[in-house]
Parts: sequence; C-alpha cells; structure tokens
Amino acid sequence: MKKLIELGILITALTITSCSGEDRSGERPLAPYGVSVITVETGDSCILKGHVEESHNSSLTKCGFYWGNDTIKYTETAEAGYDFMDTVTSEDAGRYYAVAYATNYIGTTTSDTVYFILTN
Repeated sequence: MKKLIELGILITALTITSCSGEDRSGERPLAPYGVSVITVETGDSCILKGHVEESHNSSLTKCGFYWGNDTIKYTETAEAGYDFMDTVTSEDAGRYYAVAYATNYIGTTTSDTVYFILTN
C-alpha cells in the first residue's frame, strides 16, 4: 500500500510540473505595436500595404484598412499577419485617405493617416 501511495504522489508531481507551461502572469498585456501603411497608386486603384512591427504576447486576430474621403468610409479586412495588403478602387476620382489597423486579443492599434489620389 505504501508503494502505491508513493507512486500516486510521483505521478501527481510529474503531471503538475509537465503541464504548467511558461508562466506569463507577470507580463503586461499589450495591443499590436508599430502599425504602418504605404500606398502604391495606379490611377484608378491603389494598393495598400500594411505592416505590424510586434504583437507582443497575443496573436493577431484581424488586420486591414480604414479608407475613404469626406463622404464615404470603408473598412477592408485583410488576412491577419504581420504584413498584409489590399487593393482599393473607386468610381470617383479624388483624394482619399487610408489608415491601417491591427487587432489582437488585447486591443486595436492604428497607423498614421496617409493620402492618395485616384484619377480614373
């Protein structure tokens, strides 16, 4: 009986230590960092390229762009990743803005605003 109890204690101790994983309880949760956007204008469309510098201790869940002009506003969602892109088109020529965004389980971070011109 004594051997059985010792074996039970040993199995319990091994289970606890092998399943504990990495202790991240002391880390401060952070939203994505270093979100930026660049544009490549091609006349009637614009290629938006976004980049996320770091997502710290939480995986990216969503990335994309907010874009539009004074009267229209769109949200484009791209595949979540540290580098992402999308092509935007509009039937109306004019000056447009774009802002990249990245979301993880902690929050959302946006880039600076960039402007581009569509000529149609």
